[in-house]
Amino acid sequence: MKLRTIVKIAITSSVVLLCSGFALYSFFRLSAAEGQKDFDLYELVPSTTSAVFVTDDVLEFVAEVDDLTCSKNQQYLYVSKLFSYLKQSLYALSEDTPHGLSRQMNQMLISFHEPDNERNQVLYCRLGNGDKELVNRFVRKYISSLYPPKTFVYKGEEIIIYPMADGDFLACYLTSDFMALSFQKKLIENVIDAYKSDKSLADDPTFTGVRAPKKSVAAATIYARMKGMMGWTEFDMKMKDDFIYFSGITHDADTCFAFINQLRQQQSVKGFPGEALPSTAFYFSRQGITDWASLLSYGNAQEQNGAVRTSEVQNRDKEFSRYLMENAGQDLVACLFQREDTLQDAAAVLSLSVADVTEAERMLRTLVNTASAEFTTKNQIDRCPLCGIALNENGVCPKCGYKKK
Repeated sequence: MKLRTIVKIAITSSVVLLCSGFALYSFFRLSAAEGQKDFDLYELVPSTTSAVFVTDDVLEFVAEVDDLTCSKNQQYLYVSKLFSYLKQSLYALSEDTPHGLSRQMNQMLISFHEPDNERNQVLYCRLGNGDKELVNRFVRKYISSLYPPKTFVYKGEEIIIYPMADGDFLACYLTSDFMALSFQKKLIENVIDAYKSDKSLADDPTFTGVRAPKKSVAAATIYARMKGMMGWTEFDMKMKDDFIYFSGITHDADTCFAFINQLRQQQSVKGFPGEALPSTAFYFSRQGITDWASLLSYGNAQEQNGAVRTSEVQNRDKEFSRYLMENAGQDLVACLFQREDTLQDAAAVLSLSVADVTEAERMLRTLVNTASAEFTTKNQIDRCPLCGIALNENGVCPKCGYKKK
């Protein structure tokens, strides 16, 4: 074999081995990176939050929103002001990286805080390898180039305040693992407190139970709770054409004082009350009430813990509670519908089945007449004894329909 041939074989083998070694090194490095546990965004969310919106694929969620019929009519689904900012910048952000957003960065979470308004929100997203540099490049290109940001230090962590073009300010908490944004610097401080003190939603056993792995894929999930009413409720969100579907389940601590436990004592109802709904109805709820005593007892207990009631009001409540227990059926339907005059506000109707219509009407008239006789006013305005609203020129209450005799 010629020396030249031997040299070619040696060089070729060296190149192949070098490439193979580099490929193996890159493979194991990527595998190790993928094997690292992703940061749990719920470790940042303060435990006092009232609701959480989360999607594991923000690009797909935005695409589904854009595919809704309302979006095609320029009536976009509004999630929050923070999400609107993100949506405007999302495609520009993804175009700044050749392979699109990383798997980690594609997860987005928004927490909502009291009092409920568009400023009391925090937006979070995880960051993968290189994502922090991507965010910094985006900020320098689209935000900080307009106005210089200011940096504050809170408990050893940096909070950057960016002035926005519309006059607002955006507070940012950025690390190599995550990013948190809010219009309120105080909320970002609360995020840092939750993260450092282990008092976040990730440390709430009730909430972690709600976050159990799902059997079906949803575009987004909403977690909400109402203090004093019910615990965490999970809603899976799906969108298609003209519709947005929500389905979920409520979780609560085992306490007899929770409103949800009063509902557990009732039997469910079946069927769609379409024949009782106006054609312009846009919302309705139907529920079965088979145990009025427990439900009314809970309501009375809640009122006693609230504002002080006069003896007349307490007696009237007792009479009305007795009326419901003696006459009310088990089917309760609430409905909101649009009036013929679309310039007026929507109308609300509450429908309750009764066992004996004649007897229920007689007792209701007696109850209303008694309340009317007890009601006194210091002026000449005729008011509804049930609502306290001034009657119209025909002596009819514009809210509940009561008519003066």
